[in-house]
This record gives sequence, structure tokens and C-alpha cells, in this order.
Amino acid sequence: MTTRNEDLSSIRACIDVTLPTDQLYEAARRAIEENPANAPAIPRGSVPFGQGGPSPLALAALTGKLWKTGRTLRCRFLDGDPAVQARVEPFAHGWEQYANIKFVFGNDPDAEIRISFKQPGSWSYLGTDALSIPKNQPTMNYGWLRRETDDQEYSRVVIHEFGHALGCIHEHQNPATDIPWDKDAVYRYYQGPPNNWTRSQVDINLFTRYSADITQFSEFDRESIMLYPIPNALTTGDYEVGWNTELSEQDKAFIGALYPFAPKLENEIKVDAPAISASIGQYGEVDTYQFAVAQEGTYRLETEGKLDLVMSLFGPDDPAHFVAMDDDSGDRLNARIVESLKPGVYTVRVRHYSARRTGDYKIGVYTAAQG
Repeated sequence: MTTRNEDLSSIRACIDVTLPTDQLYEAARRAIEENPANAPAIPRGSVPFGQGGPSPLALAALTGKLWKTGRTLRCRFLDGDPAVQARVEPFAHGWEQYANIKFVFGNDPDAEIRISFKQPGSWSYLGTDALSIPKNQPTMNYGWLRRETDDQEYSRVVIHEFGHALGCIHEHQNPATDIPWDKDAVYRYYQGPPNNWTRSQVDINLFTRYSADITQFSEFDRESIMLYPIPNALTTGDYEVGWNTELSEQDKAFIGALYPFAPKLENEIKVDAPAISASIGQYGEVDTYQFAVAQEGTYRLETEGKLDLVMSLFGPDDPAHFVAMDDDSGDRLNARIVESLKPGVYTVRVRHYSARRTGDYKIGVYTAAQG
């Protein structure tokens, strides 16, 4: 959190932008197509639609907006000063250290995130809602960033808006939030410059909290980048929040949970890479390796060297699910397994045929077309 010595009139807030009601169903379809985990959870035994159950529109409202984990999102500037554009991009990449997602900036006409500087205010559509916006229109806007704007403001605004682009809601709309707003003071402030919101916009952007049924959320985080500054003058009692200009520890953990990185594999063998060197160093030793299959196909696992080895294969994604075992199908007394494998993580265990022998060997995994 950063404290800034500015008066109340300096607070500029992000505007919530949402799709029209008549686009929600199609947006939900696109969200689920992008990431099946976005599908709404319907309790077992629920009454079907048409028999008193949830309508398609209600189900659309319950649909998530997260991109597929590991996604590369293309970003394109539709307009704006090149010098300002160049200052925006580095702050967007700040999310990549903690989320399994990538932002690639360029001029791709099919870019998922399209950025303008010409619209009023600063805002972004939430997550996959951007897929429902015509490709010649912005999905994100920065209304007050200029060449002379300081880096703290770039950091505060850009990281915040790209948080929305990843599907993060405003922290003050977190279902766990309990901010003691002085509503009359809030209306007076936000209905005046520099925001000039209507009373309805104040209600939507500040006082509306998301239902716990339609958003993933954590405990309220006063240091979240997704939270506006909240001065004492807009609350009752002694309650305020300063200017958050960087990701909080809770932001980092939360986005990492939404877009998790693949766990690091134990003694990983890279497919089609050179065989790795290893050894049976003690009597009865069993060496364990893992490798990841990205595409279904036929793969060959084999050892090299002078040892008489036994190799066992388990998976996918289950180190106890047996697939195959081999002793002497490779060169000399080496082990070789050739199997059709589905995508996932596989576990390989290697031991010497004799519990009283040790020595060096190599092991590799290859697609059937290799070697």
C-alpha cells in the first residue's frame, strides 16, 4: 500500500462495465467454451428449466468468467499516444509472475484485449466478457493516463484494470466486505468531478456486493490492488484505506489459485530431450521420475547403459495407476516401454533387476517418431 498526500478531489475510480442483458446467455456460452470450469454448479436434484428450475438467463448470471489456465491473451492498442502505450504494457505483465497466464502485445486484429484511451473513465470488461465485444471496439480503457502521469498512478490503474481482464471483481464488492460507508457523503463526492457519476452508478460501482454464489472470493483485503482508496470522509467512524498501487500478498495468492501453475515435476524427464544421467547408488534403490504428455500419441521410454534394469510406468495423473512394466526389451539388458498415452503426468520407477547391484545408466522419453 502507498500513502499519497492528495486531497479527496484527486480520487479517480474505475467504472464497472457490464454486458447488456440480451448478451448474457451468449457470453456464458463463450465463457464455458473457453474454460469448462466456468459452467455454473447446479445442485444435484435441481428442478430442470421449464419445470420451475433456473432459467437460461439465471444460469448465465451464475457462469464464471475465467480464461483457460495457461492461456496467452493477445493485447492490442486501438489508439493513444505511443509513449503512454509503452508505459502501460510493463505494469500489465506484473500479473504473469503469479498467474499462469501470458499477455502478448501486438497488432493482432483478433486480440482478446483491446485498449483505448478515448473513452470516459478507466474500466475493463470482466474476464471472458471481452469475447462478446465486437473486435473493432475496446474491452479496456484508460481515460486519464497521460505522459505526465506519475508511475504510481500507472501502476495503480493498469494493474487494477488487467485484474478485471483476468476476472477479478472490485475488492469493495467482495461478499466478505463490511465497509462502514457514509452513503450521503459518498453520493456527494462521486456525483461531482472528477467522476461525475449518477446516483445509480454510485450504487452499482460502490455499494453493490457480489453474491457468494456467483464469484470466487477470499477474505476482504484492505491492501488489494482491486480496492479503491477510501478516505475517512466517506465512512463513519475511524475507517480508511490508502492508495494501493501494487499487488498485495493476498492478490498474489488469490490469482495463483484462479490460474495455477503446473506443479513442478519430481525428477522431470523432458519428452524428446537428450537422455538424462542417473545411477542406482544403493542396494535395492528405486529411482522415480515424472514426465508430462501434452498430446495423445505413442511414446517410447527406455534406459541406456550396461545395467539390467526393470522399469514401471504409472498414470496419467495417478502414480498408483499401473500402465506397463518391462525388463529386457531394450538394447542389451535395458528396459523399453512403448505405449499409447493420453495427456497428463506420468510416473516412472526404475530399479536394478538384482537387489545386490548398483551402477550408472541413462533414461529418456521420446515420441514414437523420434529415434
